[in-house]
Amino acid sequence: MDMETLQARFATQDQAESVIRKLSALRSDRFRLERADARDGASSSDQHLNAEFGSDFGSSAVDAAEFTLSAIVPKVAADQARTVIRQAGGEIY
Repeated sequence: MDMETLQARFATQDQAESVIRKLSALRSDRFRLERADARDGASSSDQHLNAEFGSDFGSSAVDAAEFTLSAIVPKVAADQARTVIRQAGGEIY
């Protein structure tokens, strides 16, 4: 099956996690969710979520936090995945 990598930014962790659940239904995998401090663009290695979605890296979110998500999606579902991301408030890059 042909796959495509999508990357998106979200303002909140809840938005990103909602998208992960929906993309899972589209047979996407290899999710990576990171929290980056939007003030300096740095991310912390202890804030990574890899394929084991469901672990929570803390509710002590920095006020200016930004969340980035990458996922591998089937090419046949890529357009639908982009729509899911945008509807959840994400910005594809």
